Amino acid sequence: MAPPDETVRITLDLLDPPAVGEPLILTTGQEFQGTVTFQAMEDVAFREVQVRLFWHTEGKGNRVSGTGGSFSFAHEGEWKEGANPRFPFRLRAPGGPISYSGKILRILWALEVRLDRSMLKSDIRISRPVELLAGPDPQDVNLGPRAQKKEKLEARKRGRRGLWLTLSVVGFLGAVLFGAATNWDIQGNDRWFLFLLILGAFLLMLRGLWGRLGQGKLGEPTIQLSTTEVRRGEEIRFHVSIHPAERTELRTLEAILECEERVIHGHGQYQSRHRRTVYERRLLLAEHQVIESHRGMRRKGVLTVPAEAPPTFGAPDNEVIWWLRFQGDIVGWPDWNEPVLLTVRP
Repeated sequence: MAPPDETVRITLDLLDPPAVGEPLILTTGQEFQGTVTFQAMEDVAFREVQVRLFWHTEGKGNRVSGTGGSFSFAHEGEWKEGANPRFPFRLRAPGGPISYSGKILRILWALEVRLDRSMLKSDIRISRPVELLAGPDPQDVNLGPRAQKKEKLEARKRGRRGLWLTLSVVGFLGAVLFGAATNWDIQGNDRWFLFLLILGAFLLMLRGLWGRLGQGKLGEPTIQLSTTEVRRGEEIRFHVSIHPAERTELRTLEAILECEERVIHGHGQYQSRHRRTVYERRLLLAEHQVIESHRGMRRKGVLTVPAEAPPTFGAPDNEVIWWLRFQGDIVGWPDWNEPVLLTVRP
């Protein structure tokens, strides 16, 4: 480890400093101020002197970072040995993302003072940890640098049905082209190759259709939600209506409020995906229920987002995702699983 650069010593003083060892606690939109003092131990030239707020992610995913406001004191200058410049500053805390500490993902903030020197010399900097909390207006809170794509995420949660069906079509088409290329005069090992190609395509088709079977058995259930954008501590009201074409038996029908962290580590063929559930609340809507086709079944319920829940977060390779899932265990048929993406604000 390289020794610290003592060319310039930097002191950061805040108007309302936190206790020793504690982070500076800010709320979104809050103004704060302080003073930065430099002590030149030798002659030093610089390109910029800056104080800034910045955030970054830590955990199992690729690191992502961003800035949340900065203030420049000086540009293109030089201090002689013994110089002791002092600069006051005033900054406003950004709108987010707010600090978060989860199982495989953390969002960390820091207040940094940086002396940007020449291209040939490393910067001199000091930093102080910051905990950014949500302000009184949740609509002003930034939920991350990238918006979550509802249709794409819900499709993945259902099980990539479209992908399996597409691959099965490619497999069947490959089998036809292979047979046509040989005028269907297939012998020896070629027969086994064609058989395995058709079998693989058939299994992929079953995989793609499997998730649809439960939904079709229940007559394409309809779901109504009071909202898909909710604050922490607020309720989500919902209504489920099932009208099967024939008599159907359910072991259970549940509504599941769920929050999960999803991160990606690495790139390309060396990429790995990690997922952890950080909150789950199940509400049983029906148990050992027989649904007659002429009557159908209707259920309603309420689930509350916890007051201390993490808000939605979207960034490259790092996400906090909220779901309201409906899951039906059908006797003799595949389960029905329908996820609805939620946006949870502080």
